[in-house]
Amino acid sequence: MINKERLLRDNRLCKAIIGLSVEELKNLAAEFSACYLIYRKKNRKDHERQMGAGQKGFIPTPLDKLLFILLALLRLC
Repeated sequence: MINKERLLRDNRLCKAIIGLSVEELKNLAAEFSACYLIYRKKNRKDHERQMGAGQKGFIPTPLDKLLFILLALLRLC
C-alpha cells in the first residue's frame, strides 16, 4: 500500500513510482483540477441540485483523484 503523505514528502520516491517530481505532480494536479471542474460543468445535464450538493465521492480531493488515476494506469502496464 502506498502512503500518499509519504509519497508527497519524498521526491525520490515520487519519481520512482510515478515518474514525476513532487513539484511536477502538484502542478499537474492544479491543471487537472481546473480541467476536471470544466468537464463536470460541461457534461452536467439538467439537475435539481446545485453542483456540490448530494452524496460526496470516495476520493475527496483533485490531487487524490489524480494519484488514483496515475497509479491505476501504472498497474495496467
